[in-house]
Amino acid sequence: MGPKLKAERESFPSDPESRAQLVVIPPLTAQLSTAEKIGFLHAALGECLRLLEEVIRREDAEFSDVEEDEYKTQRRTVQGRLGHLLISTERLLVDGKTCAANVAAVPDSMDNGSFALKKWILQVLQDLEYWSSQAAVTLRSLPERAKAARRTGRGARRLRGRLRR
Repeated sequence: MGPKLKAERESFPSDPESRAQLVVIPPLTAQLSTAEKIGFLHAALGECLRLLEEVIRREDAEFSDVEEDEYKTQRRTVQGRLGHLLISTERLLVDGKTCAANVAAVPDSMDNGSFALKKWILQVLQDLEYWSSQAAVTLRSLPERAKAARRTGRGARRLRGRLRR
């Protein structure tokens, strides 16, 4: 009988604490005001959208022979929803004050072929999921007035001064 081959699945860490993130902002501690948290999250989401657009560009170039499928439809949906979340957080920025997020350099080329590209895409998607979840948690913790302004878009200017707490 021949040697036994053991098949193992490679696992990628899904916990952002155990992997290097591509998009980094300061920790969202209790010492930060709500306005500062929203500013940093807005910056992180903006970088995630930029990276997602780069993912789409590279996937379309690398895998151009793939027909329109459910994945591409979902990809457009995620892009649209992320854009909406970015606009929603932008409305809550105090005096339009923005923050910056640090972003790992986007590789010019993937020397290891499509596996390296897929691994980088996974990292982008994991960051996107993480920062979207962080934004959702922060937005849910806003006072009721802020939630109403976010939903309707009305009163956002009046609310900006109140978020400075």
